[in-house]
Amino acid sequence: MGETFGEMMRTQRLKTGKTMGDLARYLGVSVTYVSDVERGTRAPLTPEKILKVANYLDVDSKPLLASAALSRGAFELNVNVATSAKAMEVGALLMRGWSDLSDDELGDIQKIIRRKEKSK
Repeated sequence: MGETFGEMMRTQRLKTGKTMGDLARYLGVSVTYVSDVERGTRAPLTPEKILKVANYLDVDSKPLLASAALSRGAFELNVNVATSAKAMEVGALLMRGWSDLSDDELGDIQKIIRRKEKSK
């Protein structure tokens, strides 16, 4: 599965030379809290705090958000007024029916999305 959310956050923090104390002060939490999250004894941070972490460490928030969602077993689909009706419908259908899809079907969807990401 790769790194857990806490491991990923710790790796990024260490790459930037920040201490747990630095990150804790920036987030307004205790060092113990940051340590617990990094060790996986506490649930991942909220999406809002993850965005703050990414900003503070100057890293892409997407991998951190995805890892946290995976750890929680819950994903969020963010839509805005620019999102097409078709995209919203497909997203809602996928969220409702993903557990009924075969590994092959999930693989097909994964390939489409990865191809799209690479073309950006």
